[in-house]
Amino acid sequence: MPPDIPGAKRAGLPVDLDRLTAEGDEWLSPEERYALKMHGLCAQAQPGVFMVRVRVGGVLESDAARGLARIADDYAGGWIHLTTRQQVQLHHVHARDVTTVLGQIRRLGLTTRSTCGHTMRGVMSCPDAGIGLEEPFDCYPDARMLQDSILSRTPGLDTKMPQRINVAFGGCAACRDHARVNDLSFVSVVTPEGELGYECWIAGSLGKSTSMLGFKAIDFVPRAEVLAAGNALFNVHIEHSDFDQPGKGRLKFLVRRRGQEEVHRLFLEEFERTKLQDWPDPQPVSTPLSSSIAAVLARAPEGGWGSGVRPQRVPGWAMVTVNIPLGDLDTEDFRELASLADTVGDEHIYFTRNQNAMFRHVRIEEVPFVRTTLAALGLGLEDADQARDVRVCTGGPVCSLALTPAPRLGAELIHHAALARNAGLRVHVSGCPNSCAQHQIADVGFSGGRVTIAGTAMLGYQVWLGGDLRAGTIAEVVGRVSDSDVSAILSAIVGVWEALRERRETLSDTVARYGIEAFQAQIAAVFHGRWEPGPEPEPIVALDSLLVSDSRVPMVVGA
Repeated sequence: MPPDIPGAKRAGLPVDLDRLTAEGDEWLSPEERYALKMHGLCAQAQPGVFMVRVRVGGVLESDAARGLARIADDYAGGWIHLTTRQQVQLHHVHARDVTTVLGQIRRLGLTTRSTCGHTMRGVMSCPDAGIGLEEPFDCYPDARMLQDSILSRTPGLDTKMPQRINVAFGGCAACRDHARVNDLSFVSVVTPEGELGYECWIAGSLGKSTSMLGFKAIDFVPRAEVLAAGNALFNVHIEHSDFDQPGKGRLKFLVRRRGQEEVHRLFLEEFERTKLQDWPDPQPVSTPLSSSIAAVLARAPEGGWGSGVRPQRVPGWAMVTVNIPLGDLDTEDFRELASLADTVGDEHIYFTRNQNAMFRHVRIEEVPFVRTTLAALGLGLEDADQARDVRVCTGGPVCSLALTPAPRLGAELIHHAALARNAGLRVHVSGCPNSCAQHQIADVGFSGGRVTIAGTAMLGYQVWLGGDLRAGTIAEVVGRVSDSDVSAILSAIVGVWEALRERRETLSDTVARYGIEAFQAQIAAVFHGRWEPGPEPEPIVALDSLLVSDSRVPMVVGA
């Protein structure tokens, strides 16, 4: 039976970790399993093992990376997963080993505190901040200060949160777009007078229910007031969101219930109150002088610039992004990334929202060495953040919520000819409706679950088309398909787009111009009897007969 989450919170979220070590997990009640999420632990689909999510904030020192690799070797099957919120996960950790793993993670200077459940999830920070051509200054110190400020309110805060809050910082074009899908986003800006600060966006959310794009609540928040603004939103959430119905507890539901204008007013009033508190001063950050674009591009690495090798503001230096297929790495590869960070970077590994790893401050003369080293591992810089860099969640058989094996489908789609032809196309695959891979903002998204086709229930995917954050467009469900037909459906969708698109037109532009119905008609003509238009008419639920039962460790692609 599902846990009584409000009741567990009112009881203080108790769980006996020592007993978990001594006896395993069979005695845990549903409420105690939920309480484990406050320690960064989520039960997997297989009995007796857990996922451990580590809060790294998008940046990991090379020594800490080697430490996580040692832990993964000893307790997590020798592999590591990078998430879409720039965190690191260990899977298949046995219940009796959990406290040992948590202790070893703490000794690395890292934490798993409040990384799961109704908490402040991982705070995202743009990996380009401070050095990218589009990022006005380094937002990471402010992101870290807000994270630490909110974590200082735990564990008590976790017992009061109606639902989770996602937080993000960044100022590049992609971060500005993604600001609208977080509960709280700070978009880096510099005033004409040279003051550093942020636009503040609130109440964005995807999730398994109706998605909502956030709205700009404040035009400019000085860096010195970021902690006040962040804490103010948490206070409004705790005071006014629905505590007793977690399924309606996100901020977006408060906006629907009370209206955007009222929620905006509540936030601004609370912000004025929190500004009266004493907050620590922000850390100094530099705003590096940018050379002219001509000066930057006058020097280039061997092989030229590309999505995996991008120029920094200072001529002769590069940001190098390693394409990590599906976000999965074995520990030997992870150690090699740490060594590369020491050798050619700044002794840190940075993580991206597309589940890739990045090095900063790489001399362009070192790029060939990086390519050669990665090639020996079966990795590379090509296709990073491009169409063949398919975004997937952990899916079945790892996640206890997933109904379909998203990584297996992602591994198939990586080599899809349609994606090879269209580098800018984005495909996201979630193993359930919960949107961990954010299928609603992809050009083509797939969300796994039970689907009914020609009157027969089966495992499959709902197909989403036309997501485009820059245009303010959330994808729509065009239909549903069995898991065995996803690749063919993708070919049909991209083929229609290629036939109808105008020059430089995105897929969402073409969908908007011709309508969803045009794509539905073409797919129905090609896949008669193997496709149903529109969303699944009934709520997607797990059926025992349809659950993924494969208990093997998921494939590590490209390892």
